[in-house]
Amino acid sequence: MRMMERKEFEAKCEKLTPKQLKVLKLFLQGNPEAKIAKCIEVNNSSSVRHHISNICELFGFQNEPGEHLRQRDELIPLFAKYKPDLVSDKLKENYGIFPDNPQKVKFYYVERDCESKCYDKILEDGALIRIKAPQKMGKTLLVDRILDRASQAGYKTALLSFEEADSEVLGDYRKLLQWLCVTLGDLLELDNKLMEHWDDTLGGINPNVTKYLERYLFKDFAQPLVLVLEKVDLVFEQANFNVDFCRLLRAWNDAAKRKDRRGAIWRKIRLIIVHATEVYSSLDINSSPLAGVGLTVPLPDFTLEKVQQLARQYQHNCLSTEEIQQLMVMFGGYPYLVQTAFAYLQTPQSSLTKLLEISPTEQSPFINHLRELFGKLKLCPELAAVYREVVNNNKSAMLETHQIFKLESMGLVRVENNDCFPRCDLYRKYFSVRL
Repeated sequence: MRMMERKEFEAKCEKLTPKQLKVLKLFLQGNPEAKIAKCIEVNNSSSVRHHISNICELFGFQNEPGEHLRQRDELIPLFAKYKPDLVSDKLKENYGIFPDNPQKVKFYYVERDCESKCYDKILEDGALIRIKAPQKMGKTLLVDRILDRASQAGYKTALLSFEEADSEVLGDYRKLLQWLCVTLGDLLELDNKLMEHWDDTLGGINPNVTKYLERYLFKDFAQPLVLVLEKVDLVFEQANFNVDFCRLLRAWNDAAKRKDRRGAIWRKIRLIIVHATEVYSSLDINSSPLAGVGLTVPLPDFTLEKVQQLARQYQHNCLSTEEIQQLMVMFGGYPYLVQTAFAYLQTPQSSLTKLLEISPTEQSPFINHLRELFGKLKLCPELAAVYREVVNNNKSAMLETHQIFKLESMGLVRVENNDCFPRCDLYRKYFSVRL
């Protein structure tokens, strides 16, 4: 799609209603739908989606079949070009928009070997897929592709992100599960009848939630439903009830194996659980959430072959094998770093030499990502001290098992046998100066 001219852009901006403008500004700052709904004083996220859809229509953006709200993404490069102050730096970075190039750079997709298992699994009755990896490993892109496959098979889909629940809800198990019920009903375009079905004499929160799903939300489904629960790591962080929540998910998966009426309902549900692993840095590694349930998909780094494939997609055919190897030394096979590196190389006056030079500095295209990791390390001084030893050691570092587990879960190290190394030279150079 062509980039709109400024005159046309300004004319369309003038047609925005005050409510649409408020929603748009909140969206461009990266706020989730639930927070936007609270700010504009509406009861549910469907009103927010309606406003955003109307804004997209005003600016000429519409979804193609099976694209799952992607038309809203087109607003980000458009406003980054003409009203950059409205767009958060993090959104710009996530969408491949750099200071010297306000146009959105297209991110290409490289399929990893583990993904074909997901496409087969989602067609099974009562399937459960758990996608886990550190942030920016491609979890969301993989979910989009699974949902596209499910839509092609005639399945209904619904995506619920715990990021949209505010802190008051996230800290209270009863409120959180009631929020889940109401929000899911909203996604399925069903009226809120939670209080008609909630019965405290059942003896707990989990039975009430399951009853509401079985007897109301899922009762009359004629077609399979793929339900995606994103940002589940936010629930894992809640020490008071994360085990109860995992038991609930296990119970749903077990119910699909029954040969009765309940089993028939749950066999139509395909559940995808998506979570980052960084939360493990603050958890007991001996109590792994959801161990042994469903298909677990840990997303691996790109191999040299995949990075070369990606270089061809970005039309960086002039890069030699030696230059590709230089790039991999600096960024490893980390999908986000590699993708962003290739996208940056498409901007004017860029070069591999310049990219390698500025990447560990405050001028880095990855600076928001690096600062975010640094902030997480500062919250755990003991882990920060251990990681300082890793990045300043010319040889491999010998660490305790729990230290390796937590650093690896945060995506900061790679492990070979019993040896622990910085995940890439970018991390070594950036953190060795700042820790």
